[in-house]
Amino acid sequence: MSENSSLNIENLDGDAKLASATGVDLSLLKNASQYGVALNDLENFNAQPPQTELPKQQKKKIKEKYFWQDLDVNLGDIVNLVMNSSERPIVMVSDDKAVYFNFTAMQMLDIKDVKSSLGEPFLSFVDKQDWNLMTSSIGEMLTSAQKQKIRLRSLKGKVIPVEFQAIYLPDTKHFSFILVGNHQNKSNKPFFNNLYDDLTGLPNFFLFEDRVQMSVNNENYKDSRLPKDLIAVVGVNVDNIESFRKLHLEEFVIKKLANTLVLSLKKNYTVARGLKYHFWILMPDLMSGYDLDMEIKKLMALLKEGVSDNFTTHDLTVSVGASVFPNPARSAKKLIEQAIEALKQSQEQEGSSLVMFQK
Repeated sequence: MSENSSLNIENLDGDAKLASATGVDLSLLKNASQYGVALNDLENFNAQPPQTELPKQQKKKIKEKYFWQDLDVNLGDIVNLVMNSSERPIVMVSDDKAVYFNFTAMQMLDIKDVKSSLGEPFLSFVDKQDWNLMTSSIGEMLTSAQKQKIRLRSLKGKVIPVEFQAIYLPDTKHFSFILVGNHQNKSNKPFFNNLYDDLTGLPNFFLFEDRVQMSVNNENYKDSRLPKDLIAVVGVNVDNIESFRKLHLEEFVIKKLANTLVLSLKKNYTVARGLKYHFWILMPDLMSGYDLDMEIKKLMALLKEGVSDNFTTHDLTVSVGASVFPNPARSAKKLIEQAIEALKQSQEQEGSSLVMFQK
């Protein structure tokens, strides 16, 4: 090594001596503190690890990763494009008022005119038995991401259990949050593919229609030398259900009546829940008009008994409409249509009544 290129270690400070002895670039040692490195502690096993800060260059990269924080985002655009097309039911609540329903929630709750429903208390869409559960658990749902199953009630009175997750909205003037429900339609199939009623466990109207068709098919494909058995379709509507709703007894009456019909009628009959009307009954394999008459009289007697709880018997005002295959109905479609027409005529009469469809 020449004199011009050599270093006099004696004339250097501690850090420089270390740099000269190890061949480490002196500039790196000078900048060590910038990275939170204490050189004197490198060989000290008792030293605490330094609290380092990220270099400015890395900080810049992280900031760029969340570039959306600096964007001027229009929440309305997000609501319209993302929430409204979601298959999850989404409801926005502010000060206990429902201020937004997406399309899925509207469909679930039978909301046709969303403007008339906005501003309504959200609890008016919650089944009364779950009011206290909803109000007591919303705080925990917001703070711990806890999901809660709440039964909603549609405008048509249908009860739909939905598992909700709550998202808090920072609002200095109002207590606001979003409720996001679980997928109701994961496979893009209609909601009615669930073929049983949530409240009673009975087949719903769509499954009922299928069973009527199967019964008619069975008669039509019989040996032509054999006589066709009669099939009756009977619709039942509880006309005074509004009075039970005011007493919070609507669900009790419907479940009690469903249980009575299933246990009292023949086992090969189908008792189902309707859409507009409360119950539908399929009576297949009736040998004669006499058998049909006896079954209808038995049904009317059951309905006349009303429903009883531990304290009293509640009288029912019912409308009953029926049609019969093969005369006058010649197909499953006509059988159901004629029964609906008979039920409408029955509702126009005073008190409980029965109408058998005639040509």
